[in-house]
Amino acid sequence: MTLKTFDSSVLSFIVLAIIFLDARSRLEKKFTLYNLFTSLVMLNMVLISIDLSTWYFDGKIGLINEIFCRLSNTLLFVLEPIGLALWNLYSNYLIFHDEHRLQRVKKILLIPLILNAVLSIISLRTGWFFGFTEQNVYHRGDLYLIHLAICIILLLTPFPFIFKNRREIPKKHFLSLVLFTIPITIGTTLQVLFYGVTYTWSGMMLSLLIVYLSIQERESSTDFLTEVYNRKQLDHFIKAKVKGKKQDSFSIILIDLDKFKEINDEFGHDVGDEALQDTVEILQKNLRYDDFLARYGGDEFLIVMDVHTPELLEATIQRLKESFNEFNQTRGKPYSLSFSSGYFLYDYKMKMNAQDLLKLVDQLMYKDKERSSVL
Repeated sequence: MTLKTFDSSVLSFIVLAIIFLDARSRLEKKFTLYNLFTSLVMLNMVLISIDLSTWYFDGKIGLINEIFCRLSNTLLFVLEPIGLALWNLYSNYLIFHDEHRLQRVKKILLIPLILNAVLSIISLRTGWFFGFTEQNVYHRGDLYLIHLAICIILLLTPFPFIFKNRREIPKKHFLSLVLFTIPITIGTTLQVLFYGVTYTWSGMMLSLLIVYLSIQERESSTDFLTEVYNRKQLDHFIKAKVKGKKQDSFSIILIDLDKFKEINDEFGHDVGDEALQDTVEILQKNLRYDDFLARYGGDEFLIVMDVHTPELLEATIQRLKESFNEFNQTRGKPYSLSFSSGYFLYDYKMKMNAQDLLKLVDQLMYKDKERSSVL
């Protein structure tokens, strides 16, 4: 290993350590995305450490050196694809938000991981993936490309799902998923073409840094429970919409769940959280890609749509009510979901600021709630 590539590996380790420590202090630890991302960072720190040890023992004579050289190289070959499998799981969950799907994907990923692990261990005797000279110097085996192919397949597997579902992924997160592969691909290509340099870890570090910046942006603009935009992002969006250069009318809808407190009191806050997540699922199924959805308050959600006529706005409200009724009839939950709403068609000729607009739909929503309580 040259001094330059040694320095790049150490630098990559330090950057990953900083990302890991920062993630522990900033991110919501109970969520699947947090666990997958931190596992990916930790595994790559372990891989860098193992890779550095392979270079330390390489070419050194003696039984201890030979044992550790073989052990570290075997571990490296076994663990490398696991990092890419974690990337598969991370991107899969970011797209679909489905724990059951994640379990199915894990079982599928076990097939190439087990195959790679078996061939890596067998290579200690056969030299298929790697071997050693009499001077204890590592060299690639005749079947090294099989290991490389497994890694490439795991790296590229998420792409069909990413592009197929690109309209359901926020643009910034879509970009981070696409960009993830570029640094690691460049680093791995350099390492394959120019034996003796180690730029894979620099590439992976840059890839994880891109993802982490996206996560931080997501954390600052997204409600952690429902994963729609939060109130802070909502305020920015409404102000920009009202002051926008594009002088088009738009519709704004404020939705407040009926009797949500009763759900919390009767079934507990965990079920209440589930009800909020179900509400978001219903709303998102009825919205278009460019519609804006945010959590306005505890059980309140706000929608901004490029709907320009009262008739279309009324039709949207009716469609939402029908979807809530369908949910209650088909999903078999211990609670029923319904809502009161305030909605308004904004026209730029009104010269209304963002604060007054939000106050207006809030008043309209409470009037609707009062009418519902009377009926």
